[in-house]
Amino acid sequence: MYCKNCGQQIDDDDLFCANCGAKIVRKSEAAEAAAAPKQMQNIKQPKSVQQNVNQTQTVQQNINRSYNEQQNFNKAEQSTDNGNYDYTKLPTQKPEGIRSFYFMDFLIRLGNKENIPLCIYLVLNVLLIGVFVTAMFALPVGWGMIAALLLYIASISIAVSPIGEYILRRQNGCTKIQDAAVIERLEPLYREVYYKAKKQNPSISSDVRLFINEDECPNAFATGRRTVCVTRGLLSWSDAEIKAALGHEFGHLAHKDTDRILVVAIGNTVVAGICYMFQLAAIVMDVIIAISSSFMRSDNGFWVRMVSAVSRFLTVIVIRAFNRIWTQIGVLLCMKTSRGNEYQADEFSCRLGYGDALCQLLSTLPSAKPKGLFANLASSHPASEDRVARIQSLIQSNTVSVE
Repeated sequence: MYCKNCGQQIDDDDLFCANCGAKIVRKSEAAEAAAAPKQMQNIKQPKSVQQNVNQTQTVQQNINRSYNEQQNFNKAEQSTDNGNYDYTKLPTQKPEGIRSFYFMDFLIRLGNKENIPLCIYLVLNVLLIGVFVTAMFALPVGWGMIAALLLYIASISIAVSPIGEYILRRQNGCTKIQDAAVIERLEPLYREVYYKAKKQNPSISSDVRLFINEDECPNAFATGRRTVCVTRGLLSWSDAEIKAALGHEFGHLAHKDTDRILVVAIGNTVVAGICYMFQLAAIVMDVIIAISSSFMRSDNGFWVRMVSAVSRFLTVIVIRAFNRIWTQIGVLLCMKTSRGNEYQADEFSCRLGYGDALCQLLSTLPSAKPKGLFANLASSHPASEDRVARIQSLIQSNTVSVE
């Protein structure tokens, strides 16, 4: 037998090499040492030990998952440091159960206490439409009211769909921004506000788009679920003020205040359609009377035409006045809810860091008002002085941050 270390011949009973002092390892001992780990693996561990091992592995997996999530969050934060503000990578929180259907969620929220005035306005619209349907088609009153209710529900269903949002954009002159200079200025501001708003409230849709209309009055508004529109006049404001205005509108989207505007818009559109039908009927009747009177040989034909023209003029005035009054009724009913929503949207913009800029733009709002339905709704907003005072109070109490 020879030493594996130095090659010196040794006796079979020697434990160490006499030449180099290395320990002698025989084949049987080496085989036993190699078999020992396998034998240890075959030994069943107690359940308590195995459970501890499993728990340790689970904890380690959770730690690894948390680490990966933190790394992703850090990457997102690093992107904001570079000014990228990639809001498309932020998660979107969606309602569960029956509220996952937007129309059902809309109806449930419509039943909240603060929306009671809206429900009253909705009922008044249904009653008015029911009277029109009953008279037009000679239906029993009950069936006329049911038909009006179904018509109104169908109108709201269409309005909360992408088709309805498209119609609302067209009604308010919202178009895609084409001017490269305007895009270059607004896009970074919009991405920053969008990113901060979605971090603040993940329920905001991930595909909100920015539009513009040609109104020279500085203003911005949100409509539907995925539309924010700025006016041409808004470009006269500073970047900080534009971000504050956008933050305010994202606050409306976060709180789903656009549904309130939706109810008023639908009621206003349906009633306006009925009024236009009456105006058209008055014009048709006037034409028929004018043609009939032309065949009269006496002076009676002249007086018939005169009476017909005056009647049509008065009818048009009465119908337009009624339409305006009806819109104002809706605004008055929505006034309390509208004021509360405006305060909440202001606070949302402040929480994004635009409190000082929001106070500045509210203090310099022009006296001119935007045109159309949103002008009527804007008339129900709180006074700018009250909004500024409330924002400053929030900032001083350290409940919101400032930029």
